[in-house]
Parts: sequence; structure tokens; C-alpha cells
Amino acid sequence: MALSFIEIQAQNKVLILGIDGCRPDALLATRTPNIDQLWQNGAYTFKAKTDNLSWSGVCWTSMLTGVWKEKHKVYGNGYENPNIEEYPHFFNLAKQQQPDLRTYSIINWSPIHKILQENDATVMKNRLTDGMVTRSVANALKNEDVNVMFVHLDHVDHAGHSTGFTPDNPKYIRAIEKTDKNIGKILNSLQKRKNYANENWLILVSTDHGGSGTNHGEATPEHTTIFYIASGKDVEKGEIQKPVYITDVAVTALKHLNITLKDEWKLDGHVSGLK
Repeated sequence: MALSFIEIQAQNKVLILGIDGCRPDALLATRTPNIDQLWQNGAYTFKAKTDNLSWSGVCWTSMLTGVWKEKHKVYGNGYENPNIEEYPHFFNLAKQQQPDLRTYSIINWSPIHKILQENDATVMKNRLTDGMVTRSVANALKNEDVNVMFVHLDHVDHAGHSTGFTPDNPKYIRAIEKTDKNIGKILNSLQKRKNYANENWLILVSTDHGGSGTNHGEATPEHTTIFYIASGKDVEKGEIQKPVYITDVAVTALKHLNITLKDEWKLDGHVSGLK
């Protein structure tokens, strides 16, 4: 009876781990025990798609709003005129129905926060290195009342731009391995939460784009193919057979948070990986 009661009372929470510029084929070619544990015991695809205009600003915005650039109006990394009033960050949509949600955004690349409106994020932090991001995230997860958190790690993208986005590049591979270690620290802190046993966490892991040479932004498979991993008690384990898109991240997070998905939001994403 006790276990059944805990399961019924478990509070749904979401952790999104965004790894900037990480090609799926490079991820699969790398020793990443922490990420491997998530996808091998979760729902996954290494054939998901990001926007054909594969710039970070465009793609992170699509991930976090659940709509494509034609709606959110972010067409590059400058965020000139984002249409966030009509198509806001999914934190905003979640708080429309659950205003007491504690929402966290802890990132390396600061422009991502340009689509956050006042009160969207309970806690909003920009850190200069992935190590600093990881320490901030680990501390918050272990000690604070978090309902949903977005984390952005940038080291892999830096390695790609400086030395090449390819599975054959040892420096790019080492950057992915280092990121996996940071994710391990984050997951360890998550599991040390005082009330972890009574919480139902959905962990989503994805990237904004791939790359080739030392750049990205093109509508080519090397640039637009991404991975999508969903881990938690409520996922349908195994490879996801239907098409998956970067816009699915926000929509899946909202669904797990028990947010009613409204037609008026005109979301482009769909729920992916949940039972």
C-alpha cells in the first residue's frame, strides 16, 4: 500500500538537458556512460530533426516554445524581434495553468534568455563555463524546490567551431565525453534530493543542431539531424518510431507537467516518448 500511495502522490517534474552542437553520430561514437544509461533505459531517437535554418538562436527557440521560426520569428542568433507574446517560452504556458511552478533556466549561452518574459523563470542564471553551469544546476537540484529546469551546456559546440564537427575529431569527441561527466554530476545531485522518492522526474536530453567542418546553419543532414532522449517512469522504452522534431521537447515537457495543451497555443510539436 505504501508504494502505491507514493506512486499516486508523486509530483511530476521535468529536467531538460541541452547539449549545444552535438551530432548524434558523434554521440554514439563517444564513451558516454551517463547519457547511455538514459537512452538505453528510456525512449530515444538519433534521427530527430531540428530547423532547416540550423542556427542556435533559431533552434533553441523552437525547442523552448514548441513552434517553428515562422511563428516565433527568431531567424538567427541576434533575436531581433522574437514573437514571444504570441508564442512564449513553455515556462509561460505552464505557469498560465500552474502559477506556483518553480521554473529554472541555467545556461552557458546567454542569448537563450532573450525569449523569457518577466516572471517566466523563477530562477534565471547565466554562467560563463559548463563547469559553472553544472555546479549551479547540481546545487539547485539538490537543495531547492525545483519543478522544471532547462540546462544549456556549450562546450561541445565550442569544440566543433574551433576544431570541427565530426566523429573523427578527437577534440570534439573529448568535449562530448567531458559533457557526459557533467551530466553525471547533475544526475547524481538530482538523485540526492530529499524528496526524490516521491517525485516523478522526466529527463529530456537533446541538442539544437549538428554541424560539419567548423560551422552549421545549413539545411543538410549533418546540420539538421539531432537526437532526442526521454528518461523516466512514464516513458515508452525503446526507439521512437514516429518522426520526432525539436519542437516536441516543450510539448512533451508540458504534457508531463499535467498542463492541458490548448489548441489556441498553435503548437507545432507533439508529445514524443511518453506512454
